[in-house]
Amino acid sequence: MLKWKCGADPVCETMLTILGGLAHIDQRIEQGLRFAAVEIRSVSKAVRLIQALGEEGGPHGVSELARRLEMDKASVSRILKTLEHGGLVAQDEATRGYTLGLTLVHLGQKALRRIDLRAAAQDTLNRLAKDIGECAQLAVLAGERALYIAKATPPRGVNVDSPVGTLVPLYCTAIGKTLFAFQREPIRQDILSRMVMEPFTRRTLRDADALEAHIEEVRRNGVAFDDEEFSVGVRCIAAPVFRHDGLIAGAIGISGPSPRITDDRITLCEDIIRRAGLEISYEIGWVAEDMPATDETGLKRHAG
Repeated sequence: MLKWKCGADPVCETMLTILGGLAHIDQRIEQGLRFAAVEIRSVSKAVRLIQALGEEGGPHGVSELARRLEMDKASVSRILKTLEHGGLVAQDEATRGYTLGLTLVHLGQKALRRIDLRAAAQDTLNRLAKDIGECAQLAVLAGERALYIAKATPPRGVNVDSPVGTLVPLYCTAIGKTLFAFQREPIRQDILSRMVMEPFTRRTLRDADALEAHIEEVRRNGVAFDDEEFSVGVRCIAAPVFRHDGLIAGAIGISGPSPRITDDRITLCEDIIRRAGLEISYEIGWVAEDMPATDETGLKRHAG
């Protein structure tokens, strides 16, 4: 190492002071970077632990988690204690194992409330309209009718007009049947008791028993059809969109002129529409495990 001899030179002494200060700053920066790297690793470990606790089974012990995640046992214990202090995990008094904490439930509910169904669905609507070449719509239940809240139109060709804000019946539109079919039984029966089945075309269902039988089929298949039941010359296909809790949030569908929506094309499109509904469902927090294992929502068999 070079050593400067400055003697009484004030300029030289000033330079040495500056260089010494820079070396000290460089050392502090290096220490800070090492500390930041350790902190990032700790955060990454905490995330992995939370994800592991979210898996089925449990409570999960420290040794089990350390072994499964290939982490140091002392590190796992320390991180879990920190997470427990923040309410992100909880320790079971009987087994001393850990589970997810109620703070995560609270934070999850806040995140779910911020989800905009229309925003979550728009990309899927745009892709459906482009790929299938027909108008795609998203609707929600509004009393005894379906309300269009978003749409997308294909880039070319004549398409069926369905402006956002339009209200349509539940019993004779594909999107309405879907919203009706996947409601809980008490809600379905309440709606049915107040429903006036006005005929719009000669194909419109006008009998409540026939409608209920038709709705059972919709629940089994996970997709609904409208064969010129609301508008002459228009056929539609729709499927449900589910919330984080497995209840129906809305319905997505396509509409087009009957000459284009042939039986063969319906067969090709129904799985595309069904999967589009599942795609939006995942976007807003639904997972397949949330689906009740009953005929309340027959789509469960299509979740794969």
